[in-house]
Amino acid sequence: MIRSAEIFSSQEHRDMEAIVARYDSPASAILPLFHYIQKIQGYLSEDALTFVAEFVGVPHVRAFEVATYYTMLFTDPPGRHLIQLCRNLSCHVNGAEDILEKLKEELGIQVGGTSGDGLFTLVEVECIGACDLAPAVMVDGDLHGRVSADAVRGILDSYRGKA
Repeated sequence: MIRSAEIFSSQEHRDMEAIVARYDSPASAILPLFHYIQKIQGYLSEDALTFVAEFVGVPHVRAFEVATYYTMLFTDPPGRHLIQLCRNLSCHVNGAEDILEKLKEELGIQVGGTSGDGLFTLVEVECIGACDLAPAVMVDGDLHGRVSADAVRGILDSYRGKA
């Protein structure tokens, strides 16, 4: 059993109790708890997953299933910059696959991986809501539309110098 004091401050524990209190069933608070923890810790550690499972009374595997289902949740520390490549139909037919290959080549990683320098994590997402700008890439919430494979290096370079 993991006690909250081992991984969370007393204020964080109170915040999590308040999150759970908003729901009729504690298990319904899993996703909001994960968002909260990721906001304060940067990712969902194994200890955090275990704690949440115990805190809301679900099997550990259920917490793990939720944490790994959503692309916006990370069970490993992500890179400094999060690259989200849209894989929906509009982006796909407009060249997203070429952009993906160029990103993987430039960063030396596969989808879901983090570059060796820890700067970039690459994920595919179902939609980023920019079909009119397809193919689209989002980096740290910044939307890049009508991206070409030739533009990938410039986009990456613009984030390499940011802290």
